[in-house]
This record gives sequence, structure tokens and C-alpha cells, in this order.
Amino acid sequence: MSAKVSIIVPIFKVEAYIADCARSVLGQSYPDIEFIFVDDGSPDRSVEILESLIRHEFPARKQQVILLRKPNGGLPQARLSGLAAASGDYILHVDSDDWIEKDAVEKLVSAAERTGADLIHFFVRKENGNGRSHVSTDKDYADPREYSADVFTFRTHGYLVNKFARRSCYSPDLFYPKINMHEDMVLSGQLLFYCSTVALLPEPLYHYRRNNPGSDTRQKRQRRRALSARNFLDLYEFYREKMDGSPLEAVQGKILNRCVWIGLRWDRSLFAERPYLAKAGSWPLRLLCAVLL
Repeated sequence: MSAKVSIIVPIFKVEAYIADCARSVLGQSYPDIEFIFVDDGSPDRSVEILESLIRHEFPARKQQVILLRKPNGGLPQARLSGLAAASGDYILHVDSDDWIEKDAVEKLVSAAERTGADLIHFFVRKENGNGRSHVSTDKDYADPREYSADVFTFRTHGYLVNKFARRSCYSPDLFYPKINMHEDMVLSGQLLFYCSTVALLPEPLYHYRRNNPGSDTRQKRQRRRALSARNFLDLYEFYREKMDGSPLEAVQGKILNRCVWIGLRWDRSLFAERPYLAKAGSWPLRLLCAVLL
């Protein structure tokens, strides 16, 4: 195995969890890994704990660690900073309140070399606390563009953390969201579009912590949906003038219909922010907008 892997871990207010995450990442059985930790302006002791752990438990890994510091800008932009610094052949994202199996990278590199796929996706074990968990599985997609479309339309999981991709799949044309809600779907849907081949490794290599009270996914439903709509509308606007052949070409109508519905049901201010939205959906939704707005 000769491929170099870059693992990107954004850090923000995770002092209760960073040690578990870092041990799982730094303790990987695969040797050729570049560990990129991005301090997203974390106000707590997360980075201090990380530095102490590297110094005392993983001194042999120290030369493989890159610690970036930046003002707080949110998870997507922290990931972007990590990607800009990455030099690996493959990229793996790990959130700093989660953890991975100790042989995860070894298995992923082996699967990538065995299949020749640009992207390997795998199962996620959702940890509910008190020893309770369940495995979130994935369909075995033959076509990455079908997978991309299903991510954008909520027909499958849009996790970024279960997608082990070649660095070359991160096209310079990608849009990086600014809002921390369904940002994984916005980025992974584009990433899949720019892959030629995908393969499934049907093993739960990633542990997703669901009992973190500070997680963005625990926001109230109305706020979550409104933030999600804004992220997807930003994505639509990014590609609007170059839609032909873009990741959104086949799904733009469904994305707009969902955002119109969210605006009507949850947040009418979307229409004031983006006047085009009232006339962007299907005709029944346009009629509803004409009546209700």
C-alpha cells in the first residue's frame, strides 16, 4: 500500500469528545497518513487537549500532524481550509465529536486499490448513548451521478464523513456552503458528480455521536429546514448561470420545489430574500405562492 491519505478534522467546542476522536484517528493502523486538524476559532480547551494528547500519547505521529488555526467560520469553511492544505492521494473527513475504527483507513485504501474506484463509501454506526447504536447502511450504487442525484433529493444519506475520495475528485468548481445545516449533502452531492466510479465497502467504519447536545443537528425543526433551504438555494444560485452539465442539471427542479415548500410552510422570509423563488417551483407551488404571499 503506497497511497497517502489526508484526514481532515475541524475542531470547535468539543473538549468533551476531542480525545476520543483524536485517539481513533492518530491510532490508525495505516502508516502513511497526514493528519490535518483545523481549529475553527474554538473558545474552549479542545486544541489544548489535542496538543497534549499528541505530545504524550502519539509523539511518533507528531511530524505527520498539521494544526491550522482560523477565525470561526463554520464547519464547511473549516473543511475547505483543511482541503487546501491536504497533500494526500485520498481524503477522509472526520468530525471531532465522532470516531473511526482503528483499521478504517487500511481497509479503505485496500478497497480503493482493489476496485480502482474514485470514491469508496461505507456504513455509519450511529451512537445513541448508553451503549445503544444502530448501523446506517447505504445502497450499492453503480453510477455516481445517480448517487449524486439521490443525495441532492434526500433519497439517500448525504454524509460526507463516509466518503473516502481521491483528492482529484475535489474539483476546483465545487461550491462550499457557508451554513451548518445539510452542508454535507451540498458538498458530497457535488463530489459524487465529479467521480467516475464509486464502490461500496459494506462495513460500519465510522461512529457518529448522536448524543452531543451541542450538535447543529439538534436545532429545532423549523430553523433546521430554513437553514437547509438557504444552503441549497446558495448552491442553486452558484450553478444557475452554468447549469448545463452541472451537478444540479437533473435535480434543480426538485431542489427548488423543496425550497419553495419550506418557504411556504416554515419561513416566508425566504421569498423576501430571494424574489425569484415564488415563481421558481412547479405550477401548483407557483399558484400557492400567488395566493398566499
